Amino acid sequence: MTDPSRVDVCAACGLVVAGGSEGCHALFQELLARDFGDYRYGRVHRLMVDAYAVQHAESYGRSAKSFAAHLGGLCCHFEHPGDPEALPALQRWLNGRVPLERPEPPRLRGAVTVAVAHAATDPEAYALAVERWARSAWEAFGELHDTARAYVATALARGGRERSGAL
Repeated sequence: MTDPSRVDVCAACGLVVAGGSEGCHALFQELLARDFGDYRYGRVHRLMVDAYAVQHAESYGRSAKSFAAHLGGLCCHFEHPGDPEALPALQRWLNGRVPLERPEPPRLRGAVTVAVAHAATDPEAYALAVERWARSAWEAFGELHDTARAYVATALARGGRERSGAL
């Protein structure tokens, strides 16, 4: 029987949830299933994955490229809204050999967690919750905004052409 006085906390994002880090990951897995099971939820899939990944960088951003992909994804969303080329350029640029060093993520990674999106009961509420969660994560990584901006700027300047052989 579980001790009711015990508090389980996710080591990465700080979410208080039964099972701690494993319980947090289970909520993320449920969101993945929701996204893939109903296209109305899936429209914010990439943003949801980026928010979770930066808050759980030890698991989803171990390599410098993975870290750059997720932090850069948030940068594309918040600082290049409506630019249809920003995210694809970042993805093309990161597809191959890119000499990057992984910066150390901040200790505190946002006050809003996966639980907010998990609690959403319809696609509109879910999209708003994911946006709120992602904004919280993006703001928590403020000390790395210039790094993320540099990833996206480099990708846009190169247009991802070096990965497609168009140089």
